[in-house]
Amino acid sequence: MKNCMERKGLSLFRNVFNVFLSLVILGISVPDVYAGDDQVSSHSATQQIKTIKGVVKDKSGEPLPGVNVSVKGATTGGITDVNGEFVLNLSDPARAILVFSYVGFKTLETKVGSGTTLNIVMDEDAETLDEIVVIGYGTQKKTSLTASVGVVKGTDMVAKPVSNLSSAMAGRVAGLITAQTSGEIGNDETSINIRGVATYGNASPLIVVDGVPRNTLNKLDPNSIESVTVLKDAAAVAPYGMAGANGVILVTTKRGKEGKVSLSYNGYVGFQNPTTLLKMMDSYQYVTARNAASYNQNPRAKLPYAEDVVEMYRQVCSGEIPASDLYANTNAYDELRNKNNPITSHNVSLTAGSDVIKAYVGLGYQYQAGMWSTSHSRRINLTSNVDIKATKTTTVGVAINGWNELIERPSATGKDIFGTATQYLPINKIFYSNGLRANSRNSIIDSECGKVSNDQTKIMLQAYLEQDLSFITKGLSAKAIGNYDPTTVKDKDWHEPKPTYYTYNAKTDKYDATVSSDKYSLGQSTKNWRELTGQLMLNYNRTFGKHAVGALAVWEARKTLYDYLSASRNNYNLAIDEIDFGGANPEDKDNGGGSSRETQMGYVFRGTYAYAGKYMIELSGRYDGHYYFAPGKKYGFFPAVSAGWRLSEEKFIKDNIPFIDNLKLRFSYGESGNLAGGAFQYSSAMGIYSNAWKVDGNTYQGAQERIEPNLDITWEKARKADIGLDLTMWNGLLDLEFDYFHEKRNNMLVTRGSLVPVEYAIPLAQVNAGIMKNQGIDLTLKSTKQITRDFGYNVSFNFTYAKNKLIETYENPLTKDDPNRARTGRPLWTCFGLKSDGLFQEGDFDEKGKLKEGIPNHTFSKVAPGDIRYVDVNGDGKITADDETAIGYSMLPEIVYGLNLGVNWKGIDASILFQGTGHSDIILGADIVKPFATGGNGAAIAMDWWTPENTDAEFPRIFGAGGNLNNQQTSDFFLRSASYLRLKNVEVGYTLPKSVVNFLKIQSVRIYFSGQNLLTFSGLKDLMDPEMSQAGDGDSNVRGWYVPQQKVFAFGLNVNF
Repeated sequence: MKNCMERKGLSLFRNVFNVFLSLVILGISVPDVYAGDDQVSSHSATQQIKTIKGVVKDKSGEPLPGVNVSVKGATTGGITDVNGEFVLNLSDPARAILVFSYVGFKTLETKVGSGTTLNIVMDEDAETLDEIVVIGYGTQKKTSLTASVGVVKGTDMVAKPVSNLSSAMAGRVAGLITAQTSGEIGNDETSINIRGVATYGNASPLIVVDGVPRNTLNKLDPNSIESVTVLKDAAAVAPYGMAGANGVILVTTKRGKEGKVSLSYNGYVGFQNPTTLLKMMDSYQYVTARNAASYNQNPRAKLPYAEDVVEMYRQVCSGEIPASDLYANTNAYDELRNKNNPITSHNVSLTAGSDVIKAYVGLGYQYQAGMWSTSHSRRINLTSNVDIKATKTTTVGVAINGWNELIERPSATGKDIFGTATQYLPINKIFYSNGLRANSRNSIIDSECGKVSNDQTKIMLQAYLEQDLSFITKGLSAKAIGNYDPTTVKDKDWHEPKPTYYTYNAKTDKYDATVSSDKYSLGQSTKNWRELTGQLMLNYNRTFGKHAVGALAVWEARKTLYDYLSASRNNYNLAIDEIDFGGANPEDKDNGGGSSRETQMGYVFRGTYAYAGKYMIELSGRYDGHYYFAPGKKYGFFPAVSAGWRLSEEKFIKDNIPFIDNLKLRFSYGESGNLAGGAFQYSSAMGIYSNAWKVDGNTYQGAQERIEPNLDITWEKARKADIGLDLTMWNGLLDLEFDYFHEKRNNMLVTRGSLVPVEYAIPLAQVNAGIMKNQGIDLTLKSTKQITRDFGYNVSFNFTYAKNKLIETYENPLTKDDPNRARTGRPLWTCFGLKSDGLFQEGDFDEKGKLKEGIPNHTFSKVAPGDIRYVDVNGDGKITADDETAIGYSMLPEIVYGLNLGVNWKGIDASILFQGTGHSDIILGADIVKPFATGGNGAAIAMDWWTPENTDAEFPRIFGAGGNLNNQQTSDFFLRSASYLRLKNVEVGYTLPKSVVNFLKIQSVRIYFSGQNLLTFSGLKDLMDPEMSQAGDGDSNVRGWYVPQQKVFAFGLNVNF
């Protein structure tokens, strides 16, 4: 029967994609067919059943409850009770082998034999020593690694109430620098840099899912993830050639395991609210500040708000009288957004396997509501992996990993809506007391009208065949992998006329209507990607006495085909969002389309040698080619070398320091690449334009050159060096990893700023002339201990320090030749500006209002008491742009750290994750520090402005629109630290007792609470989320125009059937 099943498996593989469902069903049912002799014999009336009893303890004699006891090759099994005891009924105990497995202990196998009572003693497992780590195109035992890698287990990310995987990784791996760029659904992914930033080009790491480059990290279901491996140094990233310079993230999805069928459910329901909202002026503060600003601008002008009006707003804001349509006190943030917005996730997974077929299937669903009623996202995931042992030497498999995500939002983006809310005047209503819409700004109106939708579907298909070639030579194997990943993205932008709004006329006590004359319009597009990847691998691993030799050779080819088609229509008379219903006139119609092709090919090698398990060396590299570059210059070679020395295997440590389990020194050096710029920059970029000329009344297109070519353009080259130390002590009680890293990045693309004659007509080509250095350390400390059967703990701490420096870049001589202003020689994105010296006081001026002698002349505008005073950096007696200097750290933090604390007691478990950053600065932007500069509201913090009675104020004297140019200069007066400490996650769970779940006929039930972003400690309180300032989008974020991160409270349930 078994041979028959093997032939059937081979037959099925010939058409894997068409019969995938059949394979899954077959995989689930196999354990009943191939349960082994014990299981089959149990159906025979002639076979006598024998009861086997036993107890499982640790070395100290403590009983171990919850140990999994199974019969090898069968589905028979059980779990030890609270006293560590178990009972099994076996049909053929003399031949049975029992397998004992328990978290924190080494798996133990023992023969039953003729006895009926077993006393089992399990050894604690120094897990880090036996851990298998996923690396580029393979796996390695952690003790034999000579490269620098970090690992996050899937179980650490499952129950976190976040919308994507990158957010769940924050704070969990040394070397991983993360910052969430936005809290808007669909755009709330976390940016990731590995060991800082070493380029001003693309600095994102390569994402590899199940062995294939796939930029889908944030669309995967965390429930389906087995592990995430972060490759950090040259030895680790060498197999990825010109794509590895920024580091590599390897995502491995779950696969089937040998054993009985396991069905599980994991889900949570949570509620979201912003972590931080910029505290704006209320209506009383606003009218008071506007009067002061008007006076400072022109003391003779009439104040915009009379005293009785100011008094009315004071009474409204103090609660003495209610707000009205005439005297409002509007908080736009509160009125626009929904509160306690739901987020929910659910996953059902099935794992099954025998020694022939193993299968895993997971189905996930996630829904997240936005802060506006017209904003939400929905994602469905399917993960399925099937592995078939077709013969003794042949394994075949198929995988389907896909998702569909629908994101819908209003016409205005979240950033636009929040930007408008920041500026919204508190004296204006959004909705009047009678329900009529007020004269709101456009982005606020757009939060309720129109619909922008993004519908994405991606299917990642993989099939492989692995052949043991030991008949040629022992330890040799080959593997062929084929991948086909189709992706479709459908975008739709339905524009609706703005709703009627009203203006309250206090004189007539009427509401005057404004009706929009706009019509409906629609833009729609469909984009398709088809990614094909083929890999052929030859692998060799063999041990000769104390000598262990390994070799890997890989051929990989990738092709991506892309096409798109778009159409738009204007002047709809009916509110039907279909292209065919648009205006019939030619000017109401538009369409477009195009296609492209991308290709890449690479050859990977890796050779390893180890002697006696203590001296290790590895050579690796990739010969890589890419379509970006000119013929004859498409290929590059990226080698690396690494070595390791396990001092713990030396007699002088083994015999004298027995508590050291593992002590290893590592070293690596190599070169990797990074794609820079865009495709075909070696060629003249030509563009098509309309209305080039007319002939016989007909209009024709023309072609024009857009940029000059650079035939020598190439990839960035990163030379990386790493020195590392791994230490494990006291049987895994303490685990330490420390690395010092250094990188020099050459060939960064720079844009030349040279002036060329107008007649040249096209921009100059970019050149590979930039150089940057990046260096630092990362550290990981871990301690895990199950102290008693009821109590255990785990602690982990990671720390990263990374600092870069621009060695060579294009820079204007005005700044490059000035040591105070030079960007070259300083970290990327260093803050520059004027150095402030407090605020001018009345004593700084003579009786005529002029600055006293010896005080530098401030040239930007006339100054007065309460204005910012600057330092004359260059000593020329005047304050100009030439006094600019470095005034703070980069917005990208140099220090990132995470602390995870976990404890379990009986059925209760709890974990806390803190994440923080240091050495990061920002300069506060317009709406925060310059109230009314754009005609909108101001931040409440700006109420502390200078007056003769308040000379120690935090802000200079206040001005209206246009402001005071002296006070608007970029300076350290508005510099703030963006460093923070955040309670990133809290999780508390309770697992029901075995007596309860046994009664329910299920394996386990756990209920839990999980909270995300619950507390933040920062100097930017009431201003902004400090993490946003480190993520980018420049001016918008530092002035408060962004959708903040979400604080989430969630309740979940995990059931194993």
